[in-house]
Amino acid sequence: MNRRESLKLLGSLPLLAFGASHVSASEHTNAKANAKSPKNIVLVSADGMGVCQWQAGMIAAKGKLNLSRMQSAGLVTTNPADVFCGDAPSHSTALATGFNSKKGAVSVDLDNKAIKNITELVKEKGMAAGIVSANSLVEGSIVPFVGHAPNRMALEPLTAGFVDGDIDVFIGAGSDFFTKSVLSGFGPGGGGGQGGQRPGGQGTSVGQGGSGAAMQFGERKDNRNLINELKNKGWQVCNSIDEIKQVKNGKLAGFTGEQSNPNIQQGRGDMFPASVETALNILQNNAKGFFLMVGDMYVDRASHNGRIELLCDETIDLDRAVGKTLDFAEKDGNTLVLVVGSPEASGMSLVDGNIAEGKVEAKWSMPGMANHSGTQVLMFAYGPGAEEFTGVWENTDLFTKMRKLLSV
Repeated sequence: MNRRESLKLLGSLPLLAFGASHVSASEHTNAKANAKSPKNIVLVSADGMGVCQWQAGMIAAKGKLNLSRMQSAGLVTTNPADVFCGDAPSHSTALATGFNSKKGAVSVDLDNKAIKNITELVKEKGMAAGIVSANSLVEGSIVPFVGHAPNRMALEPLTAGFVDGDIDVFIGAGSDFFTKSVLSGFGPGGGGGQGGQRPGGQGTSVGQGGSGAAMQFGERKDNRNLINELKNKGWQVCNSIDEIKQVKNGKLAGFTGEQSNPNIQQGRGDMFPASVETALNILQNNAKGFFLMVGDMYVDRASHNGRIELLCDETIDLDRAVGKTLDFAEKDGNTLVLVVGSPEASGMSLVDGNIAEGKVEAKWSMPGMANHSGTQVLMFAYGPGAEEFTGVWENTDLFTKMRKLLSV
């Protein structure tokens, strides 16, 4: 067995663990020979999502995840250029631009010069582009697909990217960031915990997390009101998920909150899957195709805080959103769906569980909000071109493959 065959075999192992049927090497070869390029690509980026985070959700769901519908699987690196353990901005920069930059970088090179991202490339070709965030639109995993900055704290130029980059559809929280400047308090809360168990386990959750300092706002230094600009350019600006779900075509700026959304246990409901479904229905109106980036950061935060019950519930909600993309892709036949983790959150391990009862127990070796391990993460693919994503890859390779498949 040569090196490439070994990598393909290794890449198929995670898929088997999630209950999908195995595809033989000969079937992969035939599929590749007959494969066509996708018209559309949906990239789902799951912050903090390592193998254990996915498996915890699978156990809690008693093995019933939409993820098992995927056709291909592989492993992806998350290490930035300057350190071993990365973060969401640097990993998403690699996915969005194909360049391995420094930790904290937002689609810039090692000299902080802007690198064109895939969203910009598809817009140049006349395709549509969309962004959906489970939380705010200024999350570290989101902004590399929108703007360019040395780090994610440069919120004014990054939010301006939604307007200047002509993003057709974007849905998520954070309307305040489009009209004001953050003076202090930006970022997720802290908190930690050494372990926890989902109900039915042998104990109670430890480490409930904390909330960050309240954000203080002032006038934007660029003197721009981006929401007014969007309205003047013809975007439909909506301020609730109920309004957002009513939009069927045109350009949409959908705000689900002024700063952030609640987590799933705080009553977020079907907001995230519904946002994904709405974006897909609008973007499909472009005859040349589309690129949709979907970001979820709630599993990351639950893992950082050692909250296993919340982590499992958030993973299941993310899987519902993935299910919306797969339903669309199955019906459409021209859409490639990619689901990839970002730097694993806080060194999670599974120490006990029972899939028949939905019980899982976990521990974290690196508790705390800023801590990520440097392990490889899972990648799944479905649709035309899915066979290209089997094996073990650098995260920058995903950009190269997406660009090639879309011919941009």
